[in-house]
Amino acid sequence: MRRKIIALLTLGLMTAGSINARVAEPQDVKTRPKVAVVLSGGGAKGMAHIGALKVIERAGIPVDIVTGTSMGALIGALYSIGYDSHALDSMVRVQDWNLVLSDRTDPRLLSLSERAKDYTYLLSKEVNISKHGKLSTGGLIEGKNLARLFNELTTGYRDSMNFSSLPRPYACVATNIVDNTEYVFHSGKLADAMRASMSIPGVFAPVRKGDMVLVDGGLRNNYPVDVARELGADYVIGVTVQGAEREPDEITGTAVLSQIIDVNCKNKYNANMEQTNVLIRANTKGYGAASFNQAAVDTLIRRGEEEAMKHWDELLSLKHNLGLSVDYYPEVLKAPVVEEVQEEASSVPLQTMVRVGARFDTEELAAVQINAVNSFMTKRPITADFTLRLGKRIMAKADLTINHFSWGKANLSYSFYHNDVNLYDEGDRTFNITYNEHKIDLNLFDFNVRNFNFIIGGRFDYWHFRDVLMGAHIPVSWLKLKDEHLFSYRAEVNYNSEDNWLFATRGASFAAKYAYYTDDLVSYKDAVGFSAFSGMWRKAFPVGRMLTFQPMLYGRFIYGCNVASVLNNMIGGNGFGRYFEQQMPFAGIGYVELADNKMLALQLKMQLRLTENNYIIGKVTGAQHANETKDMLKKGPMMGCELAYYYNTLVGPLGANLGYSSRTNRGYFYINLGFEF
Repeated sequence: MRRKIIALLTLGLMTAGSINARVAEPQDVKTRPKVAVVLSGGGAKGMAHIGALKVIERAGIPVDIVTGTSMGALIGALYSIGYDSHALDSMVRVQDWNLVLSDRTDPRLLSLSERAKDYTYLLSKEVNISKHGKLSTGGLIEGKNLARLFNELTTGYRDSMNFSSLPRPYACVATNIVDNTEYVFHSGKLADAMRASMSIPGVFAPVRKGDMVLVDGGLRNNYPVDVARELGADYVIGVTVQGAEREPDEITGTAVLSQIIDVNCKNKYNANMEQTNVLIRANTKGYGAASFNQAAVDTLIRRGEEEAMKHWDELLSLKHNLGLSVDYYPEVLKAPVVEEVQEEASSVPLQTMVRVGARFDTEELAAVQINAVNSFMTKRPITADFTLRLGKRIMAKADLTINHFSWGKANLSYSFYHNDVNLYDEGDRTFNITYNEHKIDLNLFDFNVRNFNFIIGGRFDYWHFRDVLMGAHIPVSWLKLKDEHLFSYRAEVNYNSEDNWLFATRGASFAAKYAYYTDDLVSYKDAVGFSAFSGMWRKAFPVGRMLTFQPMLYGRFIYGCNVASVLNNMIGGNGFGRYFEQQMPFAGIGYVELADNKMLALQLKMQLRLTENNYIIGKVTGAQHANETKDMLKKGPMMGCELAYYYNTLVGPLGANLGYSSRTNRGYFYINLGFEF
C-alpha cells in the first residue's frame, strides 16, 4: 500500500505540473496583497477541501498562507509543503482509513497468528511501562498509524522548525484541555502539529507538549480565519464543511451528540465567517465525521469542487483585486518525495497489548474473550501471552515465546478447555458430553515469513470427561468413553495471502497438519500409534468488482488400528475447529456431526458485494467419507448448501445463514454478531 501511495502521489504531481505549467507574468509577491486559504475541521467531511482546492488552482489564485483545524490542519499542512489538489486526491483515495484511524498493524506486516488476532478482537489497547515504572496510556486510540503516515508524507520537514519558513506559511489550531484555551502551532514538528489538531477527545490520545495536553482544535476554533489574519492575510478564501444549523425537531437520536459537538465548536465560527472574502460552504449532508469509505470520499471531493465552482466569479474578481491578469498562474511548488518511516525500537522495558472481543450467536449465545500480550524488551525478546474466553465454551491459555533465534522462535503453552457439547448423527442428537481438556504444546521450531508459517513440535493432551449422556444411536467406539491422555509429535504448514481474512476477493490459503499419537511416547494401547493428516486449500477468483468465487478443498484422514474416540472426524459450522480441533466446516450443518475417519470435501463459495460492506454469500459443499480408503466411493456423497447475508462492521460481521444438508435432511438457521473466536 505504501508503494502504491508513493506511485499515485508521483503521478498526481506529474499531472498537476503539466496542467499548471501556464506561468505567465511574474509578480512581486512582496507588494501585492496576501491570500490565505482557511480550512475547517470536520473529520471525513474535510475531504471536500480537496475539491475546493482544485477550483482555486484552476482559477490561478496564488496562496500565500494556509491555516486549518483538525482535518483542515492535515490537508492544509500538506498543501503548505507543496502537495497540490491532484496529489492530495490520489493520497486520500488509496488510503486504508480503517487502518490509519486505528492502532492496528498493517496486516501484511504481521505473522499469520498475529493477523488472526486482528480479526478476532474488536478492541485493542497498548499499555507501556516506562523505565521509571510509570504507566503510559493515552486515549482509546493512540494514533500510531496517523503519526506514521504524517511522518511519511512530511519527508524533508520532520525537524522542528518555524512554520513561516514553509513554502506556504502555515499555522493550525489545537485545544489545551488543562485550561480549555486555544493553542496555535506556529512552530515545532509539522507532523506533531497535525496530530494534535486532529486528536478528537475520547477517540484519540492527546498530544502532550510541556505542561499542555492538546486535543482537537475544533473545540476552540474550528475555522481559524483570525489566525490567518494575524499572519498577514489581506484576503481569505475559506472552506467550511460544517452543516447548516439543525431545527429543534431534527435534534433526536444520535443527532443529539452531533448537535452538542457542533454548538461547542462554534466559539469563533460566526465572527470568522464575517472576515472571509470568499466563503465556500461545502454540502456534506448525509455524511459524518467518520464517513471514510471510498464512496463517501469520492462524493465529498466532488461536492467540494461543485460548491467552489459556484464561487468562480468571486475568485476571478479576487484575482483582479490582486492585480493579476486572467491568464496568470502561480508557479508549481515541488512536493517532498514520500519516504517510508521505519519502526523505532521501543524504549520501554515492558509493553502490554490488551485485546477484548465479544460476540453473540444463536448456537452459543453470548461470549467474551480477553487477550493480554506482554513483551519484555530483553536481548532475545520474550513474549507472554494470556487468553481467557467466557461463555458456553470456556478457555484459558498461557503462552511463552522466545523470539529472534536465527531460525525463528520457540514457544511453550498451556491451554485449558471446558466444553459442554451435543453430538449429532444424521441430524439426531446422539449424546451430550461435558469435558475438560488440558493441553501442553512445546514448539521447538516456529518459523514465520510474511504469509508463511512452519511449526515442528510436540504436545501432551489430557481429556477428563465429567458427564456423558448417551442416546439410542451411540457409536460403539464411544460406549466406553473414559479419560484419555496422549502424547503427539506434530508438524504444521500454513500459508495465507488473502486480501481480507473474512471477505477475501483475491489471494490463496493453504494449511497442512500431521500428527502421530501415542500414550507412552512410542505406542498407543500397546500397539503402533495412530496418525492424522489434515489439509485445506482455497483460492479466491474475482469476477469483476463485485463477484468472487472461492473453491475450497479440504479433508482429514486418520490411520491406525486403535484411534482415540475423541479425535474422530467431526463436521459442522462455518469454520475449522469450533468445539473440537479436528472439527471441519460443512454448509447446511450447524452443530457437531460425527463423520467417518477418512473424509474429503469440496466447497464452492460465491460472494457478491452489494455495497461497500454488504455481502450475499452462497455455499455448496460435497463430501465423501468412509472408515477405509478403499470404501471412499461406496456411499453417495454428502451434500449441503447455504445462503447468507452479512454486513461487515468494525466490531465484526453481522449476519444470518440459512442452510440445508442431505446428511441431516433438515434446514438450519444461524445468526452471528461479531468476530469468530
